[in-house]
Amino acid sequence: MKQSNEINFVPTMGNLHAGHLSLVSEANKYNGITLVSIFVNPLQFAPNEDLDIYPRTEKKDLIELEKVNCDAVFFPEPDFAEGTKKLYANSELSKKLCGISRPHFFHGVISILNHFFQLIQPKNVFFGFKDYQQYLIVKDFLEKSKMGINIHGVPIVREPDGLAMSSRNNLLTPDQRLVAAKLSIILKDTAQQIKTRNLKYLKVEGKKKLEELNFEVDYFSFFNSNTLEEIDEIETNTLLALAVNLGGVRLIDNFLIK
Repeated sequence: MKQSNEINFVPTMGNLHAGHLSLVSEANKYNGITLVSIFVNPLQFAPNEDLDIYPRTEKKDLIELEKVNCDAVFFPEPDFAEGTKKLYANSELSKKLCGISRPHFFHGVISILNHFFQLIQPKNVFFGFKDYQQYLIVKDFLEKSKMGINIHGVPIVREPDGLAMSSRNNLLTPDQRLVAAKLSIILKDTAQQIKTRNLKYLKVEGKKKLEELNFEVDYFSFFNSNTLEEIDEIETNTLLALAVNLGGVRLIDNFLIK
């Protein structure tokens, strides 16, 4: 184990894939101990969501973490979230995109992360850009809380066919998995047209393509990458993001257009 008191923290819900492991690899670049937590947080699930079927693969996760030289793993007990102080995420960020259909979600994320942060007191924390809205909300929380914790965003890791890696991909049937690969293709095709088409047209066309593939579309649009305000004209830092349901499985993805 590295000789340092500083902790580089990677919070996860387990069922680890290469996307999670890229966070660990990034954490390993910093002085101190790399600590990964594995905890399926009940506070971020609504009663009708997939808490009970969320994939849990602890033994496999430990093997994968050893391969990438993780120093320590924290497995909280199932009742870890009980008695957690309820916090509220920044409403300017949390009531948009995923927060519209999942209004409870980011409050549950911030509440459990604060619980972890108070206990662990990390120097650095690492989040993937696949959950870009979550990254912004945690960044905002840390800036306002003045805990002295640095947040680091890590690029999306994709499957060979372009699908953004996600633990929920394991819930897809083989046929659904083939269809899900179209998400990144539609995002990429849309992003490539921003100089020749207006954004309103691209939003409509993108949503139409998704619905033709039997995706239930939550959102498909362009946003300011700092405020998450929906935009109709391209800006310096633009986020093209989507959220869909396929056979009851929620999938999200995004492209940062600079």
